[in-house]
Amino acid sequence: MQFPGLNFDLTCSGAPANIDTLIGYPTPGSATLQQDDSVDFEASLLENFQLPHKQVLIQLVDLFFEHLCHMFPCFHKKSFIAKVRSGDMEIEAPLLLYAICAVTARYHPDDSVKRRGKDWYEQARFSYELTRRIHHPALRTLQAVPLLVFHAYTIGDFSASWLFLGKAWRQAVVLGMNRMDASHAVAMGLTRLDATAGDDRIYCLEKSEGKTLVEREEYRRALWLLFMMDRMHAWPTGWPAAITETQFKVDIPIADTLLQALDPELEESPYANILFTRNLSRLIASSSSANHPLNLFHYIAIAHILLGRVAELIHSLHNVPDTLEYADDCAELDAHIVRFRLSLPRQATYVLEAPPADRGHVVWLHITLNTMAILLHYRCSKNVPVSNTASQFTLAVIAARNTAQIVKDASRISTELLLSAHIGSSLYVAACVLVIQWRLTGDESLKEDIELFGLVFERMDEVFSFLGLKFKFALEHDLKRSEGDLMSLRERGFRGLLADCSKWEHVKEGVKRRGIDIDIS
Repeated sequence: MQFPGLNFDLTCSGAPANIDTLIGYPTPGSATLQQDDSVDFEASLLENFQLPHKQVLIQLVDLFFEHLCHMFPCFHKKSFIAKVRSGDMEIEAPLLLYAICAVTARYHPDDSVKRRGKDWYEQARFSYELTRRIHHPALRTLQAVPLLVFHAYTIGDFSASWLFLGKAWRQAVVLGMNRMDASHAVAMGLTRLDATAGDDRIYCLEKSEGKTLVEREEYRRALWLLFMMDRMHAWPTGWPAAITETQFKVDIPIADTLLQALDPELEESPYANILFTRNLSRLIASSSSANHPLNLFHYIAIAHILLGRVAELIHSLHNVPDTLEYADDCAELDAHIVRFRLSLPRQATYVLEAPPADRGHVVWLHITLNTMAILLHYRCSKNVPVSNTASQFTLAVIAARNTAQIVKDASRISTELLLSAHIGSSLYVAACVLVIQWRLTGDESLKEDIELFGLVFERMDEVFSFLGLKFKFALEHDLKRSEGDLMSLRERGFRGLLADCSKWEHVKEGVKRRGIDIDIS
């Protein structure tokens, strides 16, 4: 990223003779400028890329916890806000604050603050790109990445979104955080050879980090968020996930109500984390322990483990979708999903009966479960008996209609529950399935549900600069398809839908008419 008149070469030293030799990137209280008329433009530009004044910064942090904390549940609110108010966070982790300002600016009532959201994102992105293999502060950097990935995805910066996930994972591996709960694992070169199971297993971290219970729980939550977002990026693209389960040994975090009530200085945990195991039967059986207190994060974590397995199956280069072996693998995963659904308590099943603080998570959880059902049952029908094809696609339609029902129920509470990049692709795929079924069967009851998805994308367009527009234009294109095209899409299955790129030309033309310059290729 280039800024006119500014030099961001961190290897420079010495005081700048003029603006062209300005050192470093802007952080609170960092760069000083010569006070003369020749640098007014540069001074104004630099101010745009600095953190906001203290009062506005506190407002943005408060807005973050009000509107977005359920999407990024990896913060101990009380201690974090205290550090922001004291000014410690500006010194400790400006990158994280830039990321928070970027994702939250759209919620601020002042238009001038909203406009600066783009600048704060550019600064957060630039700052993160400067981080190396071992980065400081590790925890705050790790917490910033899900925000950057989320925001990049909503504005159409898909390349950055995808690459940041891979970079953050490798940085976590270097720190040994991927094995923080593996008692038998030893990271070569990062711990003593004579270390025992009772020794500190948080490798290569500064002594001040990862020692308190709150910090360890924040690490677990940030790592699980990376895991989830990795899966969310993999299934709609067909690209492989970056994070492998075999190298991920992070136990499931405790309930958010317990986390928020913890003393920030507490070192020993009065609670036991649920062990993460790759055995799906044992993992699903652990769901009963997340009932008291209700731990929606536990359920969402399991759902994304299942989502990763489903995506791995349907996108595998070794599987042939019209074989009996593939059908058996789908049936096995479907059985696990059914069992998992039945293990959920009622408060985690219906958004209308969920506690207010958990409603966003209930929506996220069940839309993810419905997405898995669509992926498993929206199959290629080549060389498959017609009766089997019809019954499988019917199950995909049922899952899509279940998603439409969640949209209706959530809208009765607040449309904000639906305005999340975590579920955007899921909503679009559900709408596609309903379009195919409506046009090929003439079932007019489906039309209303399709229109609801279109309205959700319109509301997303009011919040995000690109994401809602992308899905809105794509759905418009699908509604105009010929019956032959739709029949072909149904027969080719989800992978066929994914391979059909005709809609993206329509999307490109639509965003161009809006004056938005984005490369979505």
